[in-house]
Amino acid sequence: MKHQISRIAALTALLLIATSGITASTAKQKTKKQDPAVFTIIHAIPATYGADKVDVYSNGALILNDAVPGANKSFAIESGTQRISIYPDGVLPTSDTASILSYRPVYIGHGMDVTFIAHLNSQDKPALTLYKNMNTDPGKKRAWLTVRHVAAAPAVDVKSDSLTLFKSMANSIERKASLRFGNYPVSVVLAGTSTNALLPTNIEIKDNKNLIVYVWGSAAKSNLQYLTQIVNTK
Repeated sequence: MKHQISRIAALTALLLIATSGITASTAKQKTKKQDPAVFTIIHAIPATYGADKVDVYSNGALILNDAVPGANKSFAIESGTQRISIYPDGVLPTSDTASILSYRPVYIGHGMDVTFIAHLNSQDKPALTLYKNMNTDPGKKRAWLTVRHVAAAPAVDVKSDSLTLFKSMANSIERKASLRFGNYPVSVVLAGTSTNALLPTNIEIKDNKNLIVYVWGSAAKSNLQYLTQIVNTK
């Protein structure tokens, strides 16, 4: 009888140890937190094109108030569908009002990083374009440079010293390249020429950053300029 009781006690102890081990293992298997989605709004329509001051709505909710040319703002959100609409300042989105620009509903998933930019198209008309931003590193000691042509202007080449980084970029085109960390002189010239479309500038390529450079404005009104956005990479 004693031998049977001892055997039962031993089996019970083994069962408790096994159960405890399963519990501990399960507790360690934590669900990895998913990265939020990020979207950025940029107002890059120059003055006198009917968008001097605007309100930006996402899914019918006001997210950017009294935005003027050059304004931009980023938002970290849960994954889901976004519908961006831009209205004249003070005009509420109703069935009786019309937006200046809008973009079809777009699903933005966990970890995605995108930009909605209001700008001029090649016909000098307002447009709203969506770009997906690279947010992963290209390799050791390198980071991304992204250039986007969102101006009412001819095609351009992008150069650094004597090196041509990007050729024949037309309106709404984007190009990217991975560069080693450091400072770079950059010039934007009319495609196939040495004529500056904008004044040369300097950029800095940094670790864990995607530097996005926009060329925006109107060549006809001589107001072309740069706008930069920095996206964190991982």
